[in-house]
Amino acid sequence: MARIEGRTEKAPKPVAAYSQAVRIGSTIAVAGQAGFDPATGELAGPDVASQTVQTFKNIEAALEACGAQLDDVIRVDVYLSTLSDFAAMNEVYSHVFSAPYPTRTTVGVELPSGMKVEITALAVQG
Repeated sequence: MARIEGRTEKAPKPVAAYSQAVRIGSTIAVAGQAGFDPATGELAGPDVASQTVQTFKNIEAALEACGAQLDDVIRVDVYLSTLSDFAAMNEVYSHVFSAPYPTRTTVGVELPSGMKVEITALAVQG
């Protein structure tokens, strides 16, 4: 099967050699997205909640570029700059998805300055 790139101006442009999203058959993988507003190139805010909201807007846009939507997501990987932000991130997350929720892994990592969260998603259609 062919690998098809999903590209949109509604999500931040890749800063290296990767695609915003890729579709093969019914499977769509979204690259790590952060809380950058694609219109300004700036983080949506200094806190994890505002960055998480923007991150999911970016993920949704990348999915749409591949003909998918958030309801198609089956797996999410969340990277937090500090695990003390888990509750605030989870509050936003719980409004993005409904039961049955996608599987999820959340880990604490070192992220670039100012970034509180980065999220990847895997979606399947059909």
